[in-house]
Order: sequence, then structure tokens, then C-alpha cells
Amino acid sequence: MEETVAIGPLEDLRLSISRQPGTTLFSIVVNAFGSCAHGMPPQWRRAVREAAPPTAAATMQALLTASYPWAPDSLALASAVGAGTATTIADELDGIDADLMAGEVEKRFRGTVPAPWRPVVDRPREFLATYRTLAASVWDAFAPLWRRADTLLAREVERVGVATVTGSLSAVINDLGTSVQYADGRLRLPHPCPPSATGLVRRRLVLVPLASGFGACAYSAEGPELIWLGYPLPGLGRLTNDAEETRPPTGKDRLDLVLGPVRAALLRHARRRPSVSEAAERAHITVSTATYHCGRLAQSGLLRRLRHGREVRLHLTEDGAALLDLLD
Repeated sequence: MEETVAIGPLEDLRLSISRQPGTTLFSIVVNAFGSCAHGMPPQWRRAVREAAPPTAAATMQALLTASYPWAPDSLALASAVGAGTATTIADELDGIDADLMAGEVEKRFRGTVPAPWRPVVDRPREFLATYRTLAASVWDAFAPLWRRADTLLAREVERVGVATVTGSLSAVINDLGTSVQYADGRLRLPHPCPPSATGLVRRRLVLVPLASGFGACAYSAEGPELIWLGYPLPGLGRLTNDAEETRPPTGKDRLDLVLGPVRAALLRHARRRPSVSEAAERAHITVSTATYHCGRLAQSGLLRRLRHGREVRLHLTEDGAALLDLLD
């Protein structure tokens, strides 16, 4: 069941981007010990599982394999995403209040707490000690990769900044690689929120790049002041190859920066209404790769794919043409 949350027009949106490591850490924990696949590379998952104390891992596995795609912000280490200054993992773990965490769980489930969450409510301090042990061990194993992601994070801050000042945020938000979409002043979320969260407007939106996996997605719309949205850090594949230096792609203009070089090239070629195979040839990519990226551009409202006889041709939408005029 989907939910929509009002945030108003993007030109009036208060938006920021967070480089806090806590949300990435929680996404790693969910991926390694839960049932939600965030696209973590297998070698990362193995390293994380080997580093985790078995008893703590079993405790979190029982919680995270439940059919409840939710966690309180305190447990998700997301309490600092709206802060203007960076915090360390140690600070975030030390800052979790056991009673506040238990209260968040009780409020979410309105007094009928599911069995997997009962230990969090009944023995919050014991549970929190176990969680801190697990999280600290996992982060010790993952921290070198997080440090290598610093260049990618800096480039993502730049990309979002360019999109903000050029009025192209819609293309960025709708192409984050998550199931969250923006249209007509509202965010469409894949899971329902508490009724108290859906009527609030003009909250700040915080984008949170996650360096945990190619399918990472997390969000919270429950806070009174902001909504945060976690998504896969662009360029994450560079971290999976130890021999490859982590550096930004070579795209030099604003359209490349906002969309990425491949999608920027496809959008430019769409001016000529090419077939998908023609666009693939001009962009020097395979047809299957072009089909995937054209699909993402279509989901973002920048392209239409229309059949002409036996061919599928690419047509710019009004938004796509406007974005080209603005950035190219």
C-alpha cells in the first residue's frame, strides 16, 4: 500500500544533503542480517558477517527478518541527518536513548507491539547494548570503504547543488534509484506512514546518499520538521574494485553532472527522435543498456518511448526539452 506526503513545489522546497555515516551503517546491518536486499556486493556482506559477534547478529536477525519494513530513527542512526555538522558512529551510538527508542516503537505500533519488537520495548537497555556491540563491529569492518567513498559523496553534494540552483530537482529526485517519486507537490512512498505524518507540509527534505548497496533505500516521513530519503550513492560500483581509484566521472558539463554522462547523451540524442538502437550506437553503449537508461529517463518524465512501425523511437517531453535548454 502506497502513501503520499505533501512537500509543496520544488522551487519552494528547503532541501539539504547529509553525509552522515549512521544511515549507511544501518542499511549495512539490514542488508547483512535482515530480509531486505539493498544490493550489497557479496564480498562486503561476507566481511560484515564475519566481523559480527554471533549472539548480537542472531538478535538483530530475528528483528530484521520480520515483516515490518520500519525502524525508529534512533535505531536507524538517522537522528543526526538534519544536523549541519558531521557526527561519528561512536557519537551516534552513544547518543541513542533507550527509553526514547522504546517509546518510538510503542508509538509506531500504537500499543500492540509485534513479537519481534517486544525485546526493544521490554528490555530496551539490554537490547541497545547488543545493538551497539553489533554496530561497532560492523563499522570497524566497513569504515575503510566509507573513507574511500568520500570523493563520491563530495561529487553527489555538487550534483544536488547544481540541480537545486538550475531548477532540475525533479529529474534528480525521480532518478535516485528508489521507489520514491515526486509529482505535483507530493512524494509517493512505497509504504504507509502514520496518519500524523501525511498531513504535514513545508517540511525540509534531506537527501541521504547510502554507500551500502546498489539497491539501498530508506526513508522517514514521521518527524515534524523534515523528511529524509536514503538512496544508493551514485558511482558506488567504483568501490567494488580495489584496484580502481575512486574518482569522479569525466563529465564536464551541468547536464552530465545532474543525469550522468550516459543518460545525458541519450537525452541529447532524443532531440532527433532516434530509435533505441540508434541512440545506443551514438552513445557507444549496448541496446540493453540504452533500454534500461531510457526507461529511467521515461520514469523521470524526461522521455517518451513511442512505437513507429517496428521501431521504438525516443521523444523528448516538455520537461526533457526544458532541462536540455537549461543545462546543455
